[in-house]
Amino acid sequence: MSKVPGKTARARPGAKPGPDAQRYCTLADIAAEARVHVTTVSLALRDHPSLPAVTRARIREIAREKGYQRDPLLDALNFHRNQRGRSSRSISSAFVVHAGATRFFGGGHYQPLVYAGAKDVAEAWGHSLEIFVVGRGHLAPARLNTILKARGITGVLLSTFDIDIAELDLPWEHFCAVKIECLHLTPHLDAISNDQLQVARLAMKQLRRLGYRRIGLATAREDQMRLQESFGMGVLLEQSALPESEIVPPLFFSTADVPALPRIVPDWIRQHRVDAVISNWNELLDSFSTAGLRLPQDVAFASLDVPPGHPQLAGVVQNHRLVGQRAMEQLAIMTQAHQRGVPQAQTITSIPGYWREGATAPLRPRRVHEAHR
Repeated sequence: MSKVPGKTARARPGAKPGPDAQRYCTLADIAAEARVHVTTVSLALRDHPSLPAVTRARIREIAREKGYQRDPLLDALNFHRNQRGRSSRSISSAFVVHAGATRFFGGGHYQPLVYAGAKDVAEAWGHSLEIFVVGRGHLAPARLNTILKARGITGVLLSTFDIDIAELDLPWEHFCAVKIECLHLTPHLDAISNDQLQVARLAMKQLRRLGYRRIGLATAREDQMRLQESFGMGVLLEQSALPESEIVPPLFFSTADVPALPRIVPDWIRQHRVDAVISNWNELLDSFSTAGLRLPQDVAFASLDVPPGHPQLAGVVQNHRLVGQRAMEQLAIMTQAHQRGVPQAQTITSIPGYWREGATAPLRPRRVHEAHR
């Protein structure tokens, strides 16, 4: 049979491709070349602003060099599926938290903002997002698995697990899953996290710019472990270039010591002549007043997690809502692509914070600054 010029003969159904058959470039091919997650490739090709412009340009260039082309038939099929799914029923995804961390849903601002960000994206993708609590007095992992299976839920976000929970035992080969912080938790799923290392370094840099020299970190040991010691490492990196006279040893306390903080914190401040405290525990401000320390005359304070509605508080604002958004975006893409199980290589996306001026850490008078040199 002769070939028609300009045409490519179609293979018979079920026939094996010949040695000269064309292999189309996929997102996975581009991801392997760029050494990024396939989700990152998808975001870059959609010119998503969550990625740096340089990253987007590099990935698009690799896609161009490899001859990547979107399949219009596949796009049409996905669009049809999405529209039909949204009109008939939404896809359910699970937002799983540990019982010991439900306090973050109370007066704290962290978990509500993370959940709100995730929920916004879930709704945009046609998902519903249900909260499930595991741990003592709530669901056991086996019971959670039964519920998720019964409801046909395959997408799971894991958010905020206490450090005494090292593993969540679920048949992960059945789920698409992303962790939100809780980097200590196994298995090593892809994770989205605030960049706590950058947060600590930024606080140190900004306080030094304002004239403070003896800057001390105060935080809970449990937070250090849960966040892979990011706060402590950030401070140590900044202290590595400082003279010995300006290095303050950190105060690591246990959450069991919270009732004693009004004594522990002021003693540490006085012993090490701390002129500025950085901490993710905004409750420490009460310890200052209890001990008779004036803020900011006697000691300044910069929060490593400035909550909304506190304009007087200096420190770093962590974008918890954006963390939730990015986590849900990644989960939605994975769910659509049926990427289940534990990845061979874990990826961690870190969301940076930004500095905000406040009355608790004002610009230090030059004469006081020079007196500490």
